[in-house]
Amino acid sequence: MTADFDSDAATRAIASALDGPGGLSMVFTVFTNVPGVTRTPPRKSLLRSTPERVQIGSWRYELTRDQRIKADHIVGGIVLAEELLPASDIAPHLARALAEIASSYGPTALPHLSAALDVLAG
Repeated sequence: MTADFDSDAATRAIASALDGPGGLSMVFTVFTNVPGVTRTPPRKSLLRSTPERVQIGSWRYELTRDQRIKADHIVGGIVLAEELLPASDIAPHLARALAEIASSYGPTALPHLSAALDVLAG
């Protein structure tokens, strides 16, 4: 982790935003402009649908039908681990994934992360 990224502050900002009117969707949307974050919008069709997915570093998140978050740890396109998290437990998990981004991308990602966290804390 990088010394310039505060995981505890990120956890607090994310938890605060999750309790607000935008919820998880807003949290996912705020981080889409951060380097290392990829958003795949939901797809709905007559026979098949896929939920919105957000990949932050090596973690991919999606909301399940029962309002839990499925978190997949992906390395080289292979799912190495899968967790089902209640919405209340997602803030620290997302903060760790963002710390991975801060560590991987370094100073180029920090302004984007700070701006996103400011929006959530605001």
